[in-house]
Amino acid sequence: MFCPQCESEYRDGFTRCGECGVDLVASLPPEPDHNAEYVPVTTVQGQLQINQIRSFLESNGIPSEVQGESTRNIYGFTVDGLAAAQVLVPKEQFAAAVELLQEAEHGDLVIGAEESE
Repeated sequence: MFCPQCESEYRDGFTRCGECGVDLVASLPPEPDHNAEYVPVTTVQGQLQINQIRSFLESNGIPSEVQGESTRNIYGFTVDGLAAAQVLVPKEQFAAAVELLQEAEHGDLVIGAEESE
């Protein structure tokens, strides 16, 4: 068992991280392939939007990275696109990422619901 936050490993029988207090997981997600070519999939204005999009992509098996956060981190705000950041995905997963984000934006996805026959 592993802590998804601090990545500590625990023996069987443990269910929560003693340091972070979060539930343990059976395995850690794979490390992103930093040799893969990443391309921008969307531009975002704030940390909340970055977190939502990255979480959504990664929960659907698409790794992501963020580029351009430094200006916002230094000055603490975004104005009219200045200090906006880009969410990047591996080039080979770009089409799938765009499709997922479009479906989510248009309300076509229901997260956590099972499809009925």
